[in-house]
Amino acid sequence: MKLLLICLLVITGTLSAQTGDSGNTKSPTKIFGTVKGEKDSLIEGANIVIEGTIDGATTDEKGNYEFETEQAGSKNIIITAIGYAENIMMIEIESGKEMNVNIKLTKDEVKTEEILVTASSYTSGTNAAVTLTPLEIVRIPGADADLYRAITTFPGSNQVNEGSRITVRGGDPDEVLTVLDLASLYNPFIFDETFNVSSYSTINPWGLKGINFTSGGFSAKYGNVLSAVLDLKSYDMPQGSGMFAWVGLANASLSGVYLSRDGKFGGSFSAGKLFLQPYLAINGEYSEYSPIPESNQIGGTLSYKLGTSSNLKAYANYSDDKVGIRNQSPSFDGFYESSSNSYFGNVKLITGLDNSTVLNAGISISKYDRDYSYGLIKSDQKDIYAKGRVDITKQINNKIELNTGLEYEYDGYDLTGIFPQYQYNIRPGAQSFGIDTAQNSGRAGIYAETQIKPSDDFFVIPGIRTDYHTLSGKFSFDPRLSFGYRLSEHNIVRGALGYYHQYPGIENYLRAEENDLDAQNAIHYILGYEFNSGGDILFRVEGYYKDYSNLVLTNPVNFLYTSEGEGNVKGVDMFFKVKIKNKFTGWISYAYTDSKRKQYEATKLVPANYDITNNLSVVGSYNATEQLVLGAAFRVSTGKPYTPVIASEFVKLQEAYKPIYAEINSGRFPTYTTLDMNAQYIFSLFGKFAVGVIAVNNVFNKKNLYNYTYNVDYSQRIETYSNNRRSFYAGLGLQL
Repeated sequence: MKLLLICLLVITGTLSAQTGDSGNTKSPTKIFGTVKGEKDSLIEGANIVIEGTIDGATTDEKGNYEFETEQAGSKNIIITAIGYAENIMMIEIESGKEMNVNIKLTKDEVKTEEILVTASSYTSGTNAAVTLTPLEIVRIPGADADLYRAITTFPGSNQVNEGSRITVRGGDPDEVLTVLDLASLYNPFIFDETFNVSSYSTINPWGLKGINFTSGGFSAKYGNVLSAVLDLKSYDMPQGSGMFAWVGLANASLSGVYLSRDGKFGGSFSAGKLFLQPYLAINGEYSEYSPIPESNQIGGTLSYKLGTSSNLKAYANYSDDKVGIRNQSPSFDGFYESSSNSYFGNVKLITGLDNSTVLNAGISISKYDRDYSYGLIKSDQKDIYAKGRVDITKQINNKIELNTGLEYEYDGYDLTGIFPQYQYNIRPGAQSFGIDTAQNSGRAGIYAETQIKPSDDFFVIPGIRTDYHTLSGKFSFDPRLSFGYRLSEHNIVRGALGYYHQYPGIENYLRAEENDLDAQNAIHYILGYEFNSGGDILFRVEGYYKDYSNLVLTNPVNFLYTSEGEGNVKGVDMFFKVKIKNKFTGWISYAYTDSKRKQYEATKLVPANYDITNNLSVVGSYNATEQLVLGAAFRVSTGKPYTPVIASEFVKLQEAYKPIYAEINSGRFPTYTTLDMNAQYIFSLFGKFAVGVIAVNNVFNKKNLYNYTYNVDYSQRIETYSNNRRSFYAGLGLQL
């Protein structure tokens, strides 16, 4: 069910900071003026902000701006506008006095920032190539303020069972890597892999200053991943001080940020709880629960500015979840019970070694513990990850930049439990076996990459990396190349070519002879075209082909895993986005994918598990007034493949029916469709900033298929529908 976890995170970072320091008794200062360009032309849409704060404004159609601040003393103001060079001015702010600050901008002669967006990338930032912002994430209907769900409205990516975990260009979910401030996030979800309960991510989009999602052809800095990378960078220092409370139909949360007056120390915290009784009472229960899904989350950051070019930041987060949901299968009818808890901690240092060299270093640790039971199955899986990484960026000159780095990652895996001897018989008391195993591995990687810009209209990025896997004793070697060329002012061609390796999960090595599995390999070929009219109109079309080898495959003789699998995927992604300043933002994305694999039990090339042939998303957000924002999102996609049961035989010893399957993934689920709508209203409550949210997901109550199950002898196929039926949500946020 779509619980709109906007509840936990919406506006907790940026909007909560708008109050300024609650303990500051200074009178506000009004700053106003005009921003002009060459020949005194008025500039609309220029951004003016006081450095280190969120105090600022955007110019109107006459080039005028106005805002209030409680800052005082010597401060830098930063002025940016598309097509103009950034201007930084120092002003002396006197508390309580009005200041008229008129600004002059000059044309920006450097155009390489937007062209340096690599193939298959969707980014956030301040340049004209921006395709995704935290505000858009929050406002996408059906995305529920969830970063991953928002990404699925872009071409090439799909949700898994309508949850937050995603697949990209026909690959598996575990082929997508999330990186946050140099740390790898492997379990940033609640309700992950739980039967017919959608997962949600624990990442706050408002805390992110950089979002870079690359669906292929990514940089050599990323290793051990086949399909896609989501690289996230958080603010090194909070952007202000304040608190924000949220209460909704399904949850409540409290968050806050603090920034010292000298800007050298900052911190943040957030805590939230999910409670679904009111939500289910209004929207109805489509499944029987025991217990009803519940979750808790708490986290925070501490930041300290070590000097003018150095910053140290620590981040920690804890989340847990618990659910019991009734499920009917051929051999057992009862509750699927699941619970998990996750810990994550990270420390990151950024420092300037000299005027042209920056060092980023980080160390992280995470622990994920998940228990689930169904019938005779009882499983307790524990995963521990630790990572250390150092990256160095050296600006050789205005044409060449060198990036290099190294990392070491530890992976610990522990599994205990009881499992059925035969998968078709899971009723309590059936034949079973116990597992109590533990294994660990390490991976060391090093890379080097050069960003070369022979001219403002052309860039090329050659790179190379190598990784060593301690469990298998195998090396991987990955040469990669990206390039871009500006055909004219608004027309750009981009492409990428490279090798990408990913070592199988530890659980796969447990079924391999003497851990003898190679790193799975994919070769990416990508070529695309982009039209970008200053960010107001953006059109992209991109074709790709991927050739897979060394995939995990079952040996039909001894049933052990080998590295003899193969596959390929080809497709086209298209993306069209329109912005009307301060009024409308919308996009249409379409993806065609043809993904085939010979992997695991398959004996020949068959459709991959996530071969979604056609996928279309239409998203729009309209500012009806300065206070009211309306949104709608429509999605339609080809159903995913599945393996049908075509007959069965009765096994007397087991007193159960054994299914006989058709060819792997020879069936298709019906077409998936949904329409989601929402509205956000900003107003004043008790003299404080407030926001109200109303949302309706799956407006037409489309019964999308979750899975097929069967009766006892498999003579009747039974449809299991997703619990994400039409649902209503309302919530209220208040600045404290």
